[in-house]
Amino acid sequence: MTIRKNFDHLNLPLADALGVVGEWWTPLVVVSIAGGSHRFEEIQNGLTIARNILTDRLTTLVDNEVVEKRQYSSKPKRYEYHLTKKGEAVLPAFELLAAWGAKWVTPHKNR
Repeated sequence: MTIRKNFDHLNLPLADALGVVGEWWTPLVVVSIAGGSHRFEEIQNGLTIARNILTDRLTTLVDNEVVEKRQYSSKPKRYEYHLTKKGEAVLPAFELLAAWGAKWVTPHKNR
């Protein structure tokens, strides 16, 4: 059995959206950037995410124009990450998901 790595075979807007922002860690990265963590180390330390995973998630977000990279140092090259309008537009969906989690998941975690 082959495990699918994307939803490209589906013609559904939700599947398309999840292909961009539905990977493990991605919503937390977006919310972290929205909250003011713009540098790689800030995002990594705030989430305690592995560097390779964060690099992969940021690359996907930049490639899909959810996040933009802005160089702030040339030697060595360093970048900040900022949400685009497209990235800002997904925040209400994450806020709704967080509210759902607060109501239906978090209270039942330690049962």
